[in-house]
Amino acid sequence: MDIEKSSMVILHPTALPGGHGIGDFGKNAYDWIDFLNETGVRIWQVLPFGPTDNIQFSPYSSSSSKLGNFALIDLTYLAEIEIINKNELTNSPENVSQIDFLNVYKFKESILRKSHKNLNKDSDHTLHKEINEYEEKNPGLENELIFQMATSLYGEDWKKWPKDMINPNQDTLKVFKNENKDEFSYQLFIQFLFTKQLSNINNYGSKNNVKILGDVPIYTNFHSCDVWLNKPLFDLEENYEMANLAGAAPDVFTAAGQIWGNPLYLWDEHKKENYRWWIDRLNSCLSKYELLRIDHFGGLFQFWAIPNGGLGVEGKWRKGPGKGFLEGIKNDVQLEKILAEDLFALELVEMDETREEFNIPGIKMLNQRIPHNNWDEEAPPSEWAYNCAAYTGTHDSPTTKQWLEETSEGQKKHFREFVDSNLQNKFDSEVWNAISVIWETPCQLSGTLVQDLLELGKEARFNIPGQQLGNWGWRLDSLEPLGEVKERLFKLNKENGRI
Repeated sequence: MDIEKSSMVILHPTALPGGHGIGDFGKNAYDWIDFLNETGVRIWQVLPFGPTDNIQFSPYSSSSSKLGNFALIDLTYLAEIEIINKNELTNSPENVSQIDFLNVYKFKESILRKSHKNLNKDSDHTLHKEINEYEEKNPGLENELIFQMATSLYGEDWKKWPKDMINPNQDTLKVFKNENKDEFSYQLFIQFLFTKQLSNINNYGSKNNVKILGDVPIYTNFHSCDVWLNKPLFDLEENYEMANLAGAAPDVFTAAGQIWGNPLYLWDEHKKENYRWWIDRLNSCLSKYELLRIDHFGGLFQFWAIPNGGLGVEGKWRKGPGKGFLEGIKNDVQLEKILAEDLFALELVEMDETREEFNIPGIKMLNQRIPHNNWDEEAPPSEWAYNCAAYTGTHDSPTTKQWLEETSEGQKKHFREFVDSNLQNKFDSEVWNAISVIWETPCQLSGTLVQDLLELGKEARFNIPGQQLGNWGWRLDSLEPLGEVKERLFKLNKENGRI
């Protein structure tokens, strides 16, 4: 990875304080960047920014790989440019420590639609010119916007749409767009605002030595423009039902395996078209972020295929394109900006060798790598490789405080032994000792959660894998408590050469 030795903190923008019932691209996002800059943290890691569904609200379950989630748009900007009355923003859902997604989404969409309607009444507003220029510069978004329009009109299952919209040709899409000009204009308005505000965030980060590390799921949703207009690239039956589903094999965490419900790729078809769809997808993501993590990277080498309607344990391992995939995209995608999320991947020699060949870091997570029995099972953190991103935990794992409270006595013992024998910067807090362990590794990147910086416990967990509902809603009440850890974090970055 083409960056200097650095550190990073995971915080999805929805978890920022303030906003209108949900964190967004407003003032607190800039204050957060200021905090990172002042502490020497150079990378802000986020989760995918795409539109979510209205059931799980998962950033990893999106109808588009290219579009942004309207809920991240800062509504105060609309009042500043006078296309909404600021008094209308006072009735937003309450800013509490858990997001009320349904009411937040309903409120934000109502404000955005009112703003769009008001804008259309003011033909002289300067925003019209900006939106027209945005549309001209991004012709590839048209079909994505049409898909969002059709979803709002026909529902979230494209198989049940009118027949001519299930397999549309260009004429059908053109007619549909013309018949729904106002809705297309609204969808364009949404993406313009999202892109403009994210661009401002990226520019501010660049001026303050902070890069955003984005995330792209290995799989895409069935109900997505990706599948709708690229059916031959996916494992579908003649009636467009998914033949097999993506998921995870049974392991020590989930004995029944996991059924994710995503369609699988027909990798031979992707190879025939020289991975065009993947190149387009990854470059679209890299236009939003400086750096990009590929979630479930191991799925490019080996993946679990579950028969549609079957159980997680009934899946079979299949081989992915492996090294050939990276060979196929290397001339068109900046692989030096890629991080591989290879947690829970089987011991795949080809995957590790390929990562090293293309200089793509993998991931090591402390709560997985401290042994329960003895150190013969694991290399200690002090011996981890440079080409690696080391974390205390991720959005999918317990907070470090929760891990230390709930893990086995053996793992606690070995963690404390390592701290006593190896740690240069020790703290009174075991959570901060865990952070210090990660910062002192030889790894190119060291990372933690904002929850760990604040020593938060189970109540602040962001996601529990395999749990369908009740995730993603945690958020900070304020950024003020971070002031108490600023000096400590800066010291760790300075003394470990991460500034």
